Amino acid sequence: MWSKLKGRFKRKEKQPAGEEICKNCETHFEGHYCPNCGQAVREYDKPFSFIFYNFLGDFFSFDTRFFRSLIALIVKPGFLTKEYFDGRRVRYAPPFRIYIFVSFILFLLLQTYTNRGLTTVLDSDFESGKLALDSTSLVAADSIYNQVRSELDSTDQAAVDSLLAKSGNLNINRGHDDQDIKIDLETFRDTRDLRHALNQLAVSFEKQLETETDPDRIADLREYIRLCRSPESANAKILEYISWAFFFLLPIFALLLKLVYIRRKKNYMRHLIFSIHIHSFIFLIITVVVALYLIFPGNLKTVSSILILLVPVYFILAMKRFYGQSIGKVILKFFVVSFLYNIVFILVVGTAILNAINII
Repeated sequence: MWSKLKGRFKRKEKQPAGEEICKNCETHFEGHYCPNCGQAVREYDKPFSFIFYNFLGDFFSFDTRFFRSLIALIVKPGFLTKEYFDGRRVRYAPPFRIYIFVSFILFLLLQTYTNRGLTTVLDSDFESGKLALDSTSLVAADSIYNQVRSELDSTDQAAVDSLLAKSGNLNINRGHDDQDIKIDLETFRDTRDLRHALNQLAVSFEKQLETETDPDRIADLREYIRLCRSPESANAKILEYISWAFFFLLPIFALLLKLVYIRRKKNYMRHLIFSIHIHSFIFLIITVVVALYLIFPGNLKTVSSILILLVPVYFILAMKRFYGQSIGKVILKFFVVSFLYNIVFILVVGTAILNAINII
């Protein structure tokens, strides 16, 4: 079929006749490509069939290399990295392209999965159909809240805010000129679910925004309104920060490998490419786990545990193939790298999540 398309659509390009002048940088040269800027001699003002044929050729060329690389990455630990530094690179997709593609699919599925759970929570009816907040309890809770606040220092006030947030008219101090953003929980009366409650809260913030003049508090109120109207945006922001954290972990993981193999005197780039391939495989495993939970929302603990346990086995086999040491030394270095990496991982990802929450 492809040969028929080739014969139907492909047209021979005109061979350059003698000296050419690049239309981009005006360099004089002979051949198909400008030696100065790299622009091709061929024109693109051609029939659509010709452009379509070239597009299909480029697509299937990438597709073949990518899936060949993906299969090698899965079934041959350390093989792609070894091939890369043995000079056989053209037949496989570039390491970073694999990483970007797999990470994109992973975080897309993660956002879908977490948004599904968030939607279930937001749209679930409250017990008894509504929030049981009567005027008496609201006034009493407000009185108790203000009395307790007056007797506590600033360190403990944040804890009280959290504990009493559902008990009355709440003033949350954001630290801007000692002014408060008011949350009147009377707004939550007769709400049917959490999403409706958040929309009611957004309306309350919008009323405050109409009379607000302080720029900092205006910015805070607008952000609260956005989050109340679209709670999923907070989830997206956290996942975005986590994805950047993993990107930051790539060179750190390579640095740890450099330290444990310091006597080998290998260039840092070798460890970095190995790190990219290892993280790509980890992302693949997590992608499969998340996909299974999306498709089969049952109890998949056994299957997911087996898949996760493949990661350390894969890591050990990859180290054995790429670095070429005995299995005993490889296992020892695996535990050293894993221990150090887990510490860094907790710090980096934890910091990313906290920063995302602070911005939210």
